[in-house]
Amino acid sequence: MACIPSANKIAGNDDLLTEILLRLPIRPLLRFKSVSKHWLSLITNPHFCHRRSRGASGLFLRRTSALLNSEYYFIPLEDTSPTKPPFRTFTFGDCPNLTRILQSCNGLLCCWTTGVNAKCNYYIYNPTTHQFTTLPDPVDRVFGYTSGVESVQTVNLAFDPSKSPHYKAVCVYSSERLPQHYEIGVYSSETGLWRRSGNPFRADVNFKLGVFWKGAINWASDWVNSLYFNVDEERLGTLPMPLVPVGVEDRMIGYFGESGDHLHLIEIYGRHITQFNVYEMTEDYSGWSVKYIVDVDAVVEAFPEIICTHPSGLQFYKFLILSLIRRNNDEESFLVLSTPGKAIRYNFRDKTLKKLCDLSPLLFENDRAPVFGWRNAFQYIESLSCV
Repeated sequence: MACIPSANKIAGNDDLLTEILLRLPIRPLLRFKSVSKHWLSLITNPHFCHRRSRGASGLFLRRTSALLNSEYYFIPLEDTSPTKPPFRTFTFGDCPNLTRILQSCNGLLCCWTTGVNAKCNYYIYNPTTHQFTTLPDPVDRVFGYTSGVESVQTVNLAFDPSKSPHYKAVCVYSSERLPQHYEIGVYSSETGLWRRSGNPFRADVNFKLGVFWKGAINWASDWVNSLYFNVDEERLGTLPMPLVPVGVEDRMIGYFGESGDHLHLIEIYGRHITQFNVYEMTEDYSGWSVKYIVDVDAVVEAFPEIICTHPSGLQFYKFLILSLIRRNNDEESFLVLSTPGKAIRYNFRDKTLKKLCDLSPLLFENDRAPVFGWRNAFQYIESLSCV
C-alpha cells in the first residue's frame, strides 16, 4: 500500500501545494494568505489568480434611481451553491452618502463618491476581501485645471490579474487647452502616481460606458465608429461599429460588455422585435461577427407577463439585458435578463430559461421605457487581488 506523503513533503512541493490550494473555496484562501510569506506569494501569484478565477458568480444591480444611499440587488448566477451577497450598500470610511459603482473589471470595482463641496473621490474596491484604496485626485495631480470635477468624463479601471497584480486607472477629462477636446491621465497602482498621456483629442463616444478588454478601455458610440485606448501602449484606436439599419436615426445599444475574454455588443431596434443578434469583436479589431441569435419568443412563452399592449393595439416586450456571461464551455454561456419582478437566465445553446431570483417590479417604472439595465449591472468575480 502506497504511503501518504507527509505534510512536510506537500508543503515543500510548490506544484502539489498549488494544486491543492486551487481547489479550495475563496474564504479559506484568504485566511491562508497569512500562514506564511511563502503561501502568500503562491496565492497572490498572477498565474495562480488566473487559474483560480471561476468567472462571474453574480451581478450587482443598482436598485434605486435616488441620488443618495444607492442600494444594490445581488443576483446569483448559479442555483447550485449560490454565492452570498458581498454587500447591499457600502461606504468607504467616512465617505458621504452617495456611493456608486462605475465599472467592474476582473474582480475589482471602480467606485465614485461625492460629498462636502461636491468633491468627488474615486476608489478601487475588492468586494471579496472588502479592501479598498482611494485614488489620488486626477484633477489636481495630472491636469492642474481649475474647472473641477464636472469636467471629468470618466475614470475607468484596467486590470488583468493573469498578467500583473497591479492595475491602472484611466481618467478622461475635458480639455481646457483646446475646446471640444479631451485629455487622458493614467494612474499606476505600482507607482501610486497619475501622469498625463498623449495629446488632446476629439471624440464622439459615451465615456461612461468604458469596458476593459485585451489591454484596452473600449468606449461605444451611439453615432459613428467607437474608440479604444490601449493602456500599456497609451495609444488611441478605432473600434468599428456595425452599420446602423436604414431608416434608423440613432444607434440603440442593448448591451456592451466583456466576459470570458470576449467583447460583445447587442443592438436592439424597436421593442416589438422577436429576435436579435449578439455580436463578438475579433481580436484584431477588424469587425464584429454574429456569435449568437436570441429568440425572444422563448422568453415570452415562459414569462407572458413581459407582454404589454399599447392603446394602439401594438404589443411590445418589457425586458432588460443585464449581462452576458461566457463560460469556458461555450455551451454553458448565457444572457441574464430582467423582466417585471424576476431576473432570468437564457441559455444560448438550447434556449432554455431559468429564474434566478425575484426583483422589484419598480425596475420598470412605466410602460414607455425601463429605468435600469446593463448600464447599472456589474459582474461580481471572486478575487484574491490586493488593492
